[in-house]
Amino acid sequence: MAPSTDEAAPPRRRSEKSRVAIIEATRALLLDRGFDGLSIEAVAARAGVGKQTIYRWWPSRPALVADVLLEDADKILSTMPHTDDVTADLVSWARTLAAALTTERGYAMLRILTAASLEHEDTAARLRAGFSRPLLDSVRTRLLAEHIEPDLASAAADALLGGVVYPMLSEGRSYPRQRAEILARTIVASLLHPTSG
Repeated sequence: MAPSTDEAAPPRRRSEKSRVAIIEATRALLLDRGFDGLSIEAVAARAGVGKQTIYRWWPSRPALVADVLLEDADKILSTMPHTDDVTADLVSWARTLAAALTTERGYAMLRILTAASLEHEDTAARLRAGFSRPLLDSVRTRLLAEHIEPDLASAAADALLGGVVYPMLSEGRSYPRQRAEILARTIVASLLHPTSG
């Protein structure tokens, strides 16, 4: 008996060798050409696979780029320290983030992440969930442990992450780590020792 046309065919399994070749080719081309210079054709040629192989696994160029960025995100998503000194913890975290994002690879990743997020909403949602949200959550969770009000902790997390990332996007890799440290100290001081207005 012939299979029903209502039954979905089982999806083809990814060849791990091809997947790794595609990821590595995409990563190398992103570093060489940036997001705007990346094409599926170039990835396929460099990986030694057909374009249809890439499109079978990734529906779009931004989806492929998102997978590569999220695979590399663990190099930037550093663990938030949790000692008895919240200021030292946030300063250390901000310094580590700034150091990671001012390397050639980290800075390229930040620029590519920004460009990919602007091009495709589904990709933006995946990158927020896998990159931005964990960074914000680590700061927020650390501040909540100090009994900072949830709304203030969220705003402080936004300010710290945005205060490190935005200048890098506008000024480049020359962003000094000391600025990240000063920013973290200022934010914690404003939370722990607010001035009356």
